[in-house]
Amino acid sequence: MRPLLSRERLSSFARGVGRRYGDVTGAGNRAYPIPAQNAASGGPESMGNVVLILRVMPESPDVDLQDLKSRLRAEVKGLQDIREEPIGFGLKALKIAVVVSDAGGESDAIEAQIMALDGVERAEIIELTLT
Repeated sequence: MRPLLSRERLSSFARGVGRRYGDVTGAGNRAYPIPAQNAASGGPESMGNVVLILRVMPESPDVDLQDLKSRLRAEVKGLQDIREEPIGFGLKALKIAVVVSDAGGESDAIEAQIMALDGVERAEIIELTLT
């Protein structure tokens, strides 16, 4: 599991997602501790949500980013925001924000789901924070 990022290192992208969407308000701005009775119970209520920021690299500059964005919106549950990020030589990556459960394996499953899409060369988690 990757370590959580400090508030100072959290990008403005994640903070923007937190301000825009009510279900992730405060993402990266403050920690919401789990009440002791919920944490001790080990039940599903002890799990929180995590905001994943992923960089999705297309196979080439020829990949239609608008089509890729629409397929991502249709396929990825919990997708909150998509932004384009110029890489160089006409190539653009997509930075996406996804809210998933803190349960084990969720982040790996999202990565695998995105990498399975046509036109995607690589998907990697670049930031992770609790909501």
